[in-house]
Amino acid sequence: MNIIGFSSGQSGRDSNVDRLVKAILNGSGHPSEFVKLTELNYSACKGCVYLCAKPQVCQLEDDLLPYYQKVKEADAVVLGSPLYFGSVNAGMLAFIERFFGYRHVTIPIRDKPFVLVLSGGGRRFEVGIEQFRRALRPFAVNIVDVVCHSSGIPPCFSCGRHQECRIGGLYGARGESALSLTIRPEMFHRWEDRPDTCAVIEAAATRLKTIQPV
Repeated sequence: MNIIGFSSGQSGRDSNVDRLVKAILNGSGHPSEFVKLTELNYSACKGCVYLCAKPQVCQLEDDLLPYYQKVKEADAVVLGSPLYFGSVNAGMLAFIERFFGYRHVTIPIRDKPFVLVLSGGGRRFEVGIEQFRRALRPFAVNIVDVVCHSSGIPPCFSCGRHQECRIGGLYGARGESALSLTIRPEMFHRWEDRPDTCAVIEAAATRLKTIQPV
């Protein structure tokens, strides 16, 4: 059994999303591959159905080309995205959009086990979860688990202008006190330090351990 995982986490960083996806892959005990989407150059679906209908896999020639065949052949898939404005980010949605290549005649990824991962600074994940599920619904995959991690890390912690900004998430959460806040290293929480997140990661990995190939 082989598993492939994709993260659309922050470019050039070993982000919470990256490490969450890797932890599930490693915890499954199966051979796996991790792919960081933000290091690849690719576009959304271009509707070239005449290319993908016969092979039932996307044929658009960019950095993602080899990975759609790997998804088709994998026994399970893990997808991880940060929440941007409460939503799955555009990089992940563009990646999923090109699953259209599978949506011909038999849907070759039908019932394939998927684990979804979301990480954001806040605690509201309902919209992101439904958006993730809705994007995958046309492909009839089997979503066996959804893992959410509330990092408590707003982008304002690293943008450099939180002491003058009254429109950011930090100001929305803390009000005027955000303008005098000193950003300290201990504010950047790692999911590995959260027992609740560790528990759901272990549960998701266990589900993949026991899953039977489709």
